[in-house]
Amino acid sequence: MAKYRTTEAAVGQGLFLNVYLKEQLLPGTFEHMLDRLIGTEISTEIFDQNYRNDTTGASAVPPDVLLKLIIYGYSKGYISSRGLYELNKNNIVAKALSGDMDIHWTTIASFIAKNSEAFKDVFKAVLFFCNELGLIGGETFGVDGLRLPSNASIEKSGTKAQLEKRLEMYQRMAEKHLERHQSKDTLGEVDEHKEKLFNERQKDLANQITSLSGFLKDMQPKAGKGGQELQSNVTDNESAMIKSAKGFIQGYIGIAVSDAKNQVITSAQAVGTENEGEHLPDLLDTNTENLQAAGVQALAAGNQPVVLADANYFSEDNLQACAARGIAAVISDGRGNQSHSQPIDSFTYNADGDYYTCPAGKQLGYKYDATLRNGAVKVYQGSLTDCRQCACFSTCSKSKKNQSEITQGRKVLVRSTNEPESQCAQMRGKLKTAKYQEQYSRRIQIIEPVFANIGYCKGMDRFTLRGKEKVNGQWQLYCIVHNLGKCMNELNIRGNAA
Repeated sequence: MAKYRTTEAAVGQGLFLNVYLKEQLLPGTFEHMLDRLIGTEISTEIFDQNYRNDTTGASAVPPDVLLKLIIYGYSKGYISSRGLYELNKNNIVAKALSGDMDIHWTTIASFIAKNSEAFKDVFKAVLFFCNELGLIGGETFGVDGLRLPSNASIEKSGTKAQLEKRLEMYQRMAEKHLERHQSKDTLGEVDEHKEKLFNERQKDLANQITSLSGFLKDMQPKAGKGGQELQSNVTDNESAMIKSAKGFIQGYIGIAVSDAKNQVITSAQAVGTENEGEHLPDLLDTNTENLQAAGVQALAAGNQPVVLADANYFSEDNLQACAARGIAAVISDGRGNQSHSQPIDSFTYNADGDYYTCPAGKQLGYKYDATLRNGAVKVYQGSLTDCRQCACFSTCSKSKKNQSEITQGRKVLVRSTNEPESQCAQMRGKLKTAKYQEQYSRRIQIIEPVFANIGYCKGMDRFTLRGKEKVNGQWQLYCIVHNLGKCMNELNIRGNAA
């Protein structure tokens, strides 16, 4: 029978090896580029102001080491401070980036939480490097928001009345739990284990009551656009109840402006509102500031930057803001090319009688004024009899009921934005032309892959912090990871190994 070599390592014996950490950062990889850029091309001097240990105190972990570890960890989906700590303990590449420093998770957490403003400067520095590589066109931009849950409990959301009702419920639960325990104790049915469970449950209820009562004491109800009260949150009141593709979440919307040339993010902001549209003017100003800081050449005279956005951003205020800044906006009104619903301009208005005439020649008279979430409207309504017998019903109504089952006549909601001279009305007209339809069709390929990369490919699919300022800092880091990925691809394409 043949003889074969065996080794102790084959049966699980450990080995002591000489490891040269820098050699673990292979040229052409993300981590090699990161190690070369952070602290040189991308300065970390702004973080120095946080340290006051030049004469007393222990030595601090260098900010460039922390930044390298955080960005590398985020790129691999490690977005919690404890996860980054474990990565630095067990991953040889992370050890190489940190210089084998033992960094506690609380140090990492504190660095992320306290440097939101500094991360904006790092974002600009990365953007400058992107422009040096020729990655930014500066002509056409896509805008949208990524809805992500935060470190907040959705179960602790509600209006003031709802939260007060929940507080009363916890108080009743605590009282009844105490009564049952005392009753069983009288009968001698309580042993050491049950006593322990009782104390734990009472402690949990007491914490819930203390937290809720303390929040309600200083609570200022949030008001929505229509005057209705929005839900507040006990754990993070700057977050919002947001409808996402996976249902309602308690979190923030990470808004990004993406350049069309290479999908580089040129402006980023996290907001704790139900809809991100109202933040477009601020985002445009930040985008202009960032492009100037990055050294992006302004467009030649007579040319305008173009911004593409979906219906969440469609409003008179936003269109006027774009016009005032010299930006050509292409923003959908959300109607698309729906053939099943007659647009408002299919109805003829009669000023003398204050009524509309529908395509079938029937009148819709003025009924009342109303206030909806997106502004004030005038309501005009047709006759139920006319609509039940109308041949245009299938193209005029969105109702899913049979024509004979409808309970009210066709309504028309007239907003000020329907006036011919309004920006909204002009945009609706433009969107019917082939030129603007072709421009808008590019939006999805400019901005949506950015969010797919951040949320799905990189695994940065939630925020781990509380408070708008801290979450905004983490969103800047997420966008930095995305942009550095673009830099690495370009360097490798050029054959200049990152």
